[in-house]
Formats: sequence, C-alpha cells, structure tokens
Amino acid sequence: MANLKELRLRIGSVKNTRKITSAMSQIATARLRRAQNAALAARPYGERLQEVVAHLIGGIDPAERSSAHPLLEAREVAEGEEHTLYIAMTADKGLCGGFNGNINRSVLATLRTEREAGRKASLITIGAKGSGFFSRDEGLISKHAAPTLDTIVELSKAIAAEATGRFLGTAEGVDDDDRPNRVVLVYNHFVSVLTQEVTELQLCPLQPAEAEGGSSFQREPVFEPSRGEILEHLVPVTIESMLQQAMFNSVAAEIAARRVAMDAATDNASELIADLTLEYNRERQAAITSELMEIIGGAEALKG
Repeated sequence: MANLKELRLRIGSVKNTRKITSAMSQIATARLRRAQNAALAARPYGERLQEVVAHLIGGIDPAERSSAHPLLEAREVAEGEEHTLYIAMTADKGLCGGFNGNINRSVLATLRTEREAGRKASLITIGAKGSGFFSRDEGLISKHAAPTLDTIVELSKAIAAEATGRFLGTAEGVDDDDRPNRVVLVYNHFVSVLTQEVTELQLCPLQPAEAEGGSSFQREPVFEPSRGEILEHLVPVTIESMLQQAMFNSVAAEIAARRVAMDAATDNASELIADLTLEYNRERQAAITSELMEIIGGAEALKG
C-alpha cells in the first residue's frame, strides 16, 4: 500500500505541475500577439532606414568615411590587436527552451575563438541569464536588465550610448588600448513562433550597401542638405534603431520560445500522468487480488 501512496502523491504533484505549465503557456499566448505585432510593425521602418544609410555610406570613398562620421571609421589595427565588443542579449527569466542557452553558447564559443587567436574581446550583457552565465568572464564590462515592450526605447538609447562611447573612446575610463574597433550584437531573431535564429549584427562601424543586392535606389539621389549633414543625424539614429529592432525581435522570440516550451512541458506532464495512472491501477488491482486470495485462503482453511 505504501507504493500506492507514493504513486498517488506523484500523480498529484505532476498534475499540479501541469496546471502551472498550462497557465504559463496561456499567459505567453496572450502576450505573444502584442509582441509579435510590435516586432513586425517596427520592421519596415528599421529596414528602410538601414537601407538608406547604407546607400549613403556606399557613396563615400572608404578613406573619407571617418571624416563623414566617426562611427563609420573602419580602423586599421595590427594583426593580433583587433578588439571586438560583443553585446549578448538574453532574457531575465528561464523556462523558455534553448532561448538563453543558444545565445550564451554562441557568444562563449566566439569569445574563446577570438582570445585563442590572440585577439581581444569584451562583453556587454543584456538580461539576467546572460549576466549570470558570464559573471566570471574577465571581459565583462557591464550588464543590463532584459528589455520589455515598455522599456525598449530607453534601453536601446542607453546601450547605444555606451557602445558608441567605447567605440569612439569618449566613454569614461576608456583609453586607446580599450577602444574596440568593432561592436557586434548577438540576439535571437524572431522568424516565427516555432523558429528563433541566433543572429550577429555589426553595429559599429556601420556597413555600406553591398554592390549587388536588392536596393530600391536606381540612381544616385540629390541630397538637401548635404550627404555629410544627413549622415551626422542618421548614423546615431540608425544604431539606436538597429538595437530597437533586435530588442523587439528578442522579446517576441522569448515569449514564443516560452509558449512552445510550456506546451511541450504540459504535453509531457499529461503523458506522465497517464503512465503513472496506469501503473497505479495495476498496483491497486494486484493489491486487491492479493487480498482476495488471502480471504479465500482463510475461508478454505476454516472449512478444513
């Protein structure tokens, strides 16, 4: 009977877990629509802005880009002295499948590769899961809370200011040896509810448009004011926009990953309950049969 009691307790525990995972799935489903709409609605503006700025940069001689804007400067450094600042974007909470682990493993592998090659790599983390994972990394510069739909604008401005300040060497405590010559963002790009892709996006220096591609510009436009004046305003705005786009995608991807994970956990709990119930019924039937056999045996003994 002790075995039956253990099975009853375990079935009750799994049922309670199923209630929790089912509720979390329903909450994620309710939040996903808003996050998905926000990510999709912001995408056309961000992509068009990046296309315009990339086209403007492409019309400038590479040697003159730094004079057009310092965030366009592709600094030449000696081999082995390259320094890349990575920004790893994760979530503050878990229970969302491989959402956080994929980012952490990807960034860790990249940091190891860079350092083994003798190149310097430093790190800014966004999200408690990334901050905790890299808490002992010597290259960790700062850590920030994960974005929400209500904090994306403010957080993107803060991260952009910190990253560009370090790239330009204007941030407090940053000298020429600490200046990165590249800033790369690593985040989960929202493709669909079932698919999130780990994506690397270079923020600094901004890249020109590719020579071949689907640019909508058929001929060189006429600028008013000048190209340089336009870039002076649009380059910082573009970096902030790229961060905002990534954060919108990351929030939507996190919620989608959590919904999928909780759906899978709920299904697994249901299967486990079915298996445990079957085992419980078998044990109960065996106990009943054993008791009946004892009663029959006792009755036969009395007859004899």
